[in-house]
Amino acid sequence: MSQVSERGSTLLEVAIALGVMAMCGLGLMSTQLGLVRHAQLAAERERAAFAADAMAEAARVAIATPAVGDRWKALTASIVPEGRLTTSSVGGNASVASVSWATSPLGAASGSTAVSRVAPCLDATAPAGRACVALAYLR
Repeated sequence: MSQVSERGSTLLEVAIALGVMAMCGLGLMSTQLGLVRHAQLAAERERAAFAADAMAEAARVAIATPAVGDRWKALTASIVPEGRLTTSSVGGNASVASVSWATSPLGAASGSTAVSRVAPCLDATAPAGRACVALAYLR
């Protein structure tokens, strides 16, 4: 009779081990999805900073023309989703190039506030569903 009860406890141990493995697998999948989400957000931020930097460099060149600025403003929409590049003079030789873009569905679905921490561009905040990067430069 003792052999029958030992078989039952072994089966219970296997069931518990499979349950623990399943929970670990779900945790691993959740971690991988989080990594993908944050990598996409970082890539969007990187492309927006690139566009702002390119605009700042174009404005710093002595022979800069309005056409160069207009070209980068047009390209920003293809670099980041619904990208908008704006420049403004802060005073003196200082100016600011800012890029705002529509956040990705993955960023909105993350439930984190990482996007909203990036949103402030100087005194203005980006509207809901948009993120912003600002870059100050001297002419």
